[in-house]
Amino acid sequence: MKSKILPFFIVSCLLFTIVSFVAEKSDKSDFEAAKEVIIMREISNRVLRYTGDTTSTVLPINRLADNEFEIPFESGFTFKPDSLVSIIDRVISSNDLPRNYIVNVIECNTSKVIFGYAILGVNQKNIVPCLGRQQPSKRYCINIKFEESNWFSKHLYLLGLGLLGVGLIAFVAQRFRKTESSSNEINEELPISKAAIQIGRFEFLPEELLLIFESEKISLTIKEAKLLSIFASNLNQIVDRNRLQKEVWEDEGVIVGRSLDMFISKLRKKLEQDPAVKLTNIHGKGYKLEV
Repeated sequence: MKSKILPFFIVSCLLFTIVSFVAEKSDKSDFEAAKEVIIMREISNRVLRYTGDTTSTVLPINRLADNEFEIPFESGFTFKPDSLVSIIDRVISSNDLPRNYIVNVIECNTSKVIFGYAILGVNQKNIVPCLGRQQPSKRYCINIKFEESNWFSKHLYLLGLGLLGVGLIAFVAQRFRKTESSSNEINEELPISKAAIQIGRFEFLPEELLLIFESEKISLTIKEAKLLSIFASNLNQIVDRNRLQKEVWEDEGVIVGRSLDMFISKLRKKLEQDPAVKLTNIHGKGYKLEV
């Protein structure tokens, strides 16, 4: 009798496992699809910040296929391929998207590919031509295509492990008449990365007092971070000298004019790695962070 019950038990558990996986796939696909669109919008936002555009709308993302997206832009802009590659790769890698993908920058009016490259994962050589060549100001859209993956083959090994586990549990239950107790796995929430502010090729993390230039981390003092936060909120605009003194030194009671000049000089040196970013002194008025 027991020998008849055991196969039936294994088959029942197998069917339950398969149905559970299929149900999970359906739910996860909807969630992942929505998440991918949001990540594409973040790429659009980062590119606009890089170009110094703080007013254009982040346009709706066009999903051309399950693994292909088109990111349109409202206004024209110029870009350097090196910076574009860095921005897109940083967003994709930090959000656990597939590491094999192809990017094409297309001119909207002519549908011509102006710049394209392929990121082929850690075990293959990336193809990134035209680095260092400044592209003219035009209205572009960015096409990103990820390598397709087969869900069933990707999770087949999990189904196999599930089968093996079910058979083992059934065998132990029949042989020794014991019940298996399973412990709940504690899911640790991944820390939410604090939003960075894009300033040219820099990423500015105000709360961490950090500037990131490609892979290099540049430490800031509290006052330098306060000054840079004000400038980042007013890109390409003149910020009054009195406003800077008041907002950065307001808690100290005494404001020394030379202190502002000294910190501006230090901040200017830390930003000089990106020639597209300039902290300019506007005589008699204040300062302007130009990108």
